[in-house]
Amino acid sequence: MKINLKIYSLSLGLALGSFMFACDQKTQNETNAEANEVENEVKDASDEIADETNEAADEAGDEMNDFTSWVNDKSGKAETATKEEWDEMKAEYKEKEAKLDAKSSTWDDKTKEKWNKMKADWNETENKVQARLKD
Repeated sequence: MKINLKIYSLSLGLALGSFMFACDQKTQNETNAEANEVENEVKDASDEIADETNEAADEAGDEMNDFTSWVNDKSGKAETATKEEWDEMKAEYKEKEAKLDAKSSTWDDKTKEKWNKMKADWNETENKVQARLKD
């Protein structure tokens, strides 16, 4: 029994020694280098995603600014527009609104809020024009 215990202890010692030898400085350096490489790849991918997100937000903002300018311009003209001119403006608005509505699910909250305010402003203009044209 003592011999089996000595053999077991010797085997355990050899296994532990082999393990310790495998974990020398060179192995640690290689592992650290690989970890740094993976970390850099993750950082680069994260930066790329952030850039794409910023570009999309900028594009959405530009589209909103263009459409808001269009709405402001047409709202002023709508106050004196004839029925035919109003119908044309309204049709153009509906077309532009549909295009932007299709994209709005990808927008941030600030852009969506601006979008909803702009639609409410147009709705107010539409109500005024319809009331004027009924007279």
